[in-house]
Amino acid sequence: MQAKQDAELRKQAIELVAERVSRRISPSKQEADEEKRFAAEVSKKISGALDGKAEIKFVGSAARDTGLAGDMDIDLFVAFPKKLDRQEIIDRTIRATKKAVKAKWLMRYAEHPYLQTRIGKFQVEVIPCFKIEPHEKIKSAVDRSPLHMDYLQKRLTAAQKRDVRVLKSLLKNAGLYGAEVEVEGFSGLVCEQLILNHRSLAGLVESAAQWRPPVIVDIEGAYKTATGTEVLKQMFSGAPLILVDAIDRNRNAAAAVNETNLSKFICLCRAFWQSPTNPAFFSRNAPAPDKKKLRAALSQREHSLISLEFPKPNLIDDILVPQLRKSASAIARQLQLADFRVFDSTSFCSASQCFILMEVESDSLPRIKKLQGPPVADAKSCTRFLAEHSPEYWLRGPYVEGSRIFVEKKREVTKAVALLKKIIASPKEHGIASHLTAPLRKARIHEGHALLSSKGLDENALRAMEYFVFRRDWWLAPKR
Repeated sequence: MQAKQDAELRKQAIELVAERVSRRISPSKQEADEEKRFAAEVSKKISGALDGKAEIKFVGSAARDTGLAGDMDIDLFVAFPKKLDRQEIIDRTIRATKKAVKAKWLMRYAEHPYLQTRIGKFQVEVIPCFKIEPHEKIKSAVDRSPLHMDYLQKRLTAAQKRDVRVLKSLLKNAGLYGAEVEVEGFSGLVCEQLILNHRSLAGLVESAAQWRPPVIVDIEGAYKTATGTEVLKQMFSGAPLILVDAIDRNRNAAAAVNETNLSKFICLCRAFWQSPTNPAFFSRNAPAPDKKKLRAALSQREHSLISLEFPKPNLIDDILVPQLRKSASAIARQLQLADFRVFDSTSFCSASQCFILMEVESDSLPRIKKLQGPPVADAKSCTRFLAEHSPEYWLRGPYVEGSRIFVEKKREVTKAVALLKKIIASPKEHGIASHLTAPLRKARIHEGHALLSSKGLDENALRAMEYFVFRRDWWLAPKR
């Protein structure tokens, strides 16, 4: 009985916090009306240029009243009949948009090209798609967006739309908002479907605080059978969060959320449930990065920091970020194979440069390496071990110690910097991602806090470095 009363009091506290936060983060009526009016004007122009042969749909958070104040994003989807082919709808959209709306349009690329521009305060995107029905096979990934618009607009109440905005603010403050590859967090669409499923922010927080991955959320009950859970686990093997898309039962709407960020979200909800009135959940002020503090912190660590800086290639983030992560993993693997113990690593970009940072327990190794062989009782393995390790590299041995045989040999590389120079000289042979092999050949190596003197570091890169050095998920031990 007491537990139910406590839960009800916490829900009431969250409701009061949500109402207060909402007043600060929600667009004004004037701003919301202005967005819708502008979207309608642009839609009408594009529709006219297409002679009404496609349906223009204003979708996204601004259209559904779930956006945050100041976002000003206008997403227009141009829905064509399925009988057309992909290139035809792309060409028609580009011609009609450029004819109808005079602006500096940029071509962007996702699954297929779309247009983007800024008109006044508004960031406008015009995306071609095919008109489909719910759960129907798609011809392109963006075909679902107009369906999401229809589904959510009909079901989200005004109170739930408010809770979506508050949830987005909570996630942004914790660095968990966004499905893009550099975040791998919760998209706006996922926020909306989670609130809809749990009825309210308080309901979601109470539930998520108890989640144990893999978490399954099935709004429409598409898999509510005795074997449904196992079917979903097999369909989306390895996914920490499975959110069955309400309009496409074969899609995990939360596929972008990685294991770390789901775990952070669970801890965040647990902390928020316990102390919903803590203002830090919605208003943590991030001061500008301080190079002096970074330099002092790096000096205090007994490990060695080695960094690579190289020119940023002209790639979209969806390609660049995975390539950068793959390359960082490859470098870490090469260091570990050479017996350097990698304590931590990261990668990030500034406007012009890419950075890969490796923290190793020591940047130098002894010249001699002692290799442990098999037990002497295993004759075949002993013969194979001695054959694999050529005598020309032996400094001492082979000899028996205890029940095993050993040899001692010279290490090929004893300095981490020397190994990095080898990787820079032949990046492809060391597993560097294909789009970064050429830029990496131009890399500069920084030791310790020397990286902080680089002119290539901008504020975003410094913030990424700051998080690497001072990493702390504050809600695990919030100040009350």
